[in-house]
Amino acid sequence: AQQIRQLRDALAREIEHGDAQVERDGESIMIRIAVQGSFFPASADLAPESLPMLRKIGGAIAKTGGRITIEGDTDAMPLVGHGRFRSNWDLSGARAASVADYLTGYAGVPRERVVVRGMADTRPVAPNDSREGRAKNRRIEVLVDAYGG
Repeated sequence: AQQIRQLRDALAREIEHGDAQVERDGESIMIRIAVQGSFFPASADLAPESLPMLRKIGGAIAKTGGRITIEGDTDAMPLVGHGRFRSNWDLSGARAASVADYLTGYAGVPRERVVVRGMADTRPVAPNDSREGRAKNRRIEVLVDAYGG
C-alpha cells in the first residue's frame, strides 16, 4: 500500500490528466502509461514530452526492490508501410525496450531488475473498433514487484 501511495503521489499530475494509472495487479503494482504523446506515430522513439513522466516513474521505482517488467501493447491495426517494424509484435517490443533504456540509462533503475516484453495486440483493454478504443490499447505497462522480492 505504501509503494502504491508513493507512486500515485509522484504521478498525481499525470494521473489527473489521464496520462497514467497506478493500480494493484495481483502481486505487482501496475503503472499504465498512455502511448498517445509518449511516442511518435508508428515509432519506438520517445517523444520529449514523455521524458519528465518517465523520470518520475524511474525515480519512484528505483527505490523499490524486485523485478520490473515493462510491457508494450498495441492496437489491432496492422502495420503497413512502416519499414522498421514488420508487425505489432516488433513495435510493441521496441517501445517497451525504449522505455527500459530510458529508465535504466537516465532514471536510476538498475538494468538487472528489468524485463521487457512486447505483447502486440493480444491484451486489449478496449474494443479496437473505435479510435478511442484503439488509443486505450496502445500503452506501456510497468509492473513492479509489490513485495520487492
